Amino acid sequence: MGSMPEVKTSKGTSSVLVSLIMPIYNVENYIEQTIQGLLKQTLQDIEFILVDDGSTDRTNDIVSRYAAMDPRFHVLRKKNGGPASARNHGLAAAKGQYICFVDSDDLLPENALEVLYTAACKYNADLVMGSMVRFNSKGRWPVRIQVDKGLTIPGFKQLIDNPELFYSVGPCAKLYRRDLVQDIRFPEHITLGEDQPFVIQAYLRAHRIYSVGSVVYYYRVREDGTHSLTQEALARPLSALDNLYEMVSLITPLLNHNRDLLCNYLERVVSMDIWPRLTSALRTRDVHVQRATFESLNNWIRDWDNEVLALVPGVRYWFVKGIMDRLHQVRIGAYRPYWQLLNTIFSKLDPSAKDAFRSRHRKVFKVATKAIQHRSTMPFWWFVQQRKGRQLRAKLTSAFLRRVVFTFGKIFPGRSRKIVLATSKGNQLRGNLKAIYDHIFYTNDVSRLRVYGGHRRGFLQKCCQFYNFGSAATIVLDDYYRPLYNLLARKDTAVVQTWHACGAFKKFGFSAIGQVDSNSDEFERRAHRIYTAAVTDSRSVVPHYAEAFGMPESTVLPIGVPRTDMFFDKELIEYTKRRYLGEYPILRGKKILLYAPTFRGRPGQRAKFNVELDLHLMQRQLSSEYRLLLKLHPVVKKAIRLNEELTDFVLDLSSVQDVNELLLIADLLITDYSSIVFEFSLLRRPMIFYAYDLEEYLSERGFYYDYTKFVPGPIARTTDEVIRLISAGAFDLDRIERFSEHFFDHRDGLSLHRFMQAFTHHDEAKWKGKDLRGRAATSPMLGHRS
Repeated sequence: MGSMPEVKTSKGTSSVLVSLIMPIYNVENYIEQTIQGLLKQTLQDIEFILVDDGSTDRTNDIVSRYAAMDPRFHVLRKKNGGPASARNHGLAAAKGQYICFVDSDDLLPENALEVLYTAACKYNADLVMGSMVRFNSKGRWPVRIQVDKGLTIPGFKQLIDNPELFYSVGPCAKLYRRDLVQDIRFPEHITLGEDQPFVIQAYLRAHRIYSVGSVVYYYRVREDGTHSLTQEALARPLSALDNLYEMVSLITPLLNHNRDLLCNYLERVVSMDIWPRLTSALRTRDVHVQRATFESLNNWIRDWDNEVLALVPGVRYWFVKGIMDRLHQVRIGAYRPYWQLLNTIFSKLDPSAKDAFRSRHRKVFKVATKAIQHRSTMPFWWFVQQRKGRQLRAKLTSAFLRRVVFTFGKIFPGRSRKIVLATSKGNQLRGNLKAIYDHIFYTNDVSRLRVYGGHRRGFLQKCCQFYNFGSAATIVLDDYYRPLYNLLARKDTAVVQTWHACGAFKKFGFSAIGQVDSNSDEFERRAHRIYTAAVTDSRSVVPHYAEAFGMPESTVLPIGVPRTDMFFDKELIEYTKRRYLGEYPILRGKKILLYAPTFRGRPGQRAKFNVELDLHLMQRQLSSEYRLLLKLHPVVKKAIRLNEELTDFVLDLSSVQDVNELLLIADLLITDYSSIVFEFSLLRRPMIFYAYDLEEYLSERGFYYDYTKFVPGPIARTTDEVIRLISAGAFDLDRIERFSEHFFDHRDGLSLHRFMQAFTHHDEAKWKGKDLRGRAATSPMLGHRS
């Protein structure tokens, strides 16, 4: 047991600013760490109301000892009645101007209450909310749904205008004005979802809700074999569903006045509450549990209003497609009650809702409607068998390619001099791979080349592909490449990761684990296992690349990246300018601004990007001297629509394959968190960083450096600031030069030459042991596994 920290108390005031209410029950393993965090709070004048809900372990002894030392702690004991009863008990005793709830195994940052209280006073808010981060012994990670829904963005919110608030309906990480909630209570007769009626009533009553955007709460994911109530509910899906139905019945009357609001709430319940319990029932493989679950859902859906059902797409997505995708988990004895559920859903859907579902999920729709029309569950059985057959064929094909063909290529490579260029970024080579291809095509024997993009291949083509992977002398990649996951190349094959970004800006690979936009440790291990070398542009970032790919630093070579050579080709730069001026006459005689932002959100959200710059305002103030080019990230597939009046000022060139072409002609770059800042610094031209959502982006993606100190140009939060910076023209070009010197060891246009010498010569003696790192090589064959 650690020593007690010094108790902080304030003088000259007797008012309680915040009443912190914490239900406690059998948490002897966690409570002391939680209390230590409470004692470190920077806000003064707090009362801590700890409600012991009938603990049978040492919990009460621990909290009583702290209460004897600090008068701010009040321990209330009661019979076990659940967290709702305990919170209500605490609410009745609270004296603070504001109320805050904390669970007994979670943690608060030291400034959490001060941040929330300060915002409440500054913005005269009835309810203040902050961001939550999950944690365990392995790390911390944000609550992804809250980031995806924009709940981490600072600012005012109202439930009617911001239905995304339904995705933050837990009572914690919030501060409530006491008179807002003094007559609201948690329903004590339900044990799951009991917090939602309380929080939603508070949302509806609050005139001013403010989100601070910063992290104010750490939610513990238990690992010691014990479970939180939420985790226990996943293990008992049937009783959990009964509680959730009751929860919805309490909340529905509160939202009936606004059908859109009600539908948004039901969409949240179906997706976030019902679906996890339904998948738990499927995973049991218990026919009785599955039958009872489908019957329970059918009875619940049967009472829904038809119009509401059509406006909640989650019902047909999760209960039709979601279950169909997992139909192999459903026991045949549960097929009939599932058929009844489908029949109920489709009988209540209007034609437009059916058409919407059919257009997106044709195979599933066909199976479901066939089963309903024929009043038979046989289509379910055939659907499962067909899917199993496809999956089996895919597994056998993959095993044959990876274990037989790839291995055959490794064992019998012949006199292989093959160079394989492989990318998952479309069917056309770009960046480093294109530079390497062009060089070999024009100066070497092109018969050595094998190129694999993202297009589909037949079985024989796949066999050739994996044989070439196994027998290649050199394999060059520019990103993650799934066909090679978890494979190991021949000992004399170089597998080189050239990566698609210069420098080190946003964390990636192993370095990003724990961030919202990241993969698991196992996924990263499989993805990068085959690499024998990586190239980068500076010694300063070698440790970052080594960490990101899980490689020794000696195999990360700062010899430069081939695609940057074009920035030293003066003839190419002049030619590119002439070509664009000829193709787009509106650029002639004007300075060129390039806005090239990166994408936002999770993979499923990246196809769309909202341009937050006020283009009309920029046109009014800058069009006499400037023209603006837009270049959205390649993953953004939905083209923006420019108003006709903007066409003489803005050009959307997002379709241009190589952004470097646009960098060559731009006089000024406006970007945010994109790595093109490195390439552009080679041109020693000014940059503006339009980081209007910096706090939100930081919670989604980590950076290797402090963003505000790292970027070599001014940061703007609004269009007005961007315009003022452009108009003033006072840019520190020396700062850009220093930035470029730091991140590029070789600014000579010879990176491709060094790469070819290192990795593509058949005669090993030509490059064996070369001092490509600026010091003696540490292995007998650079980039190769010894």
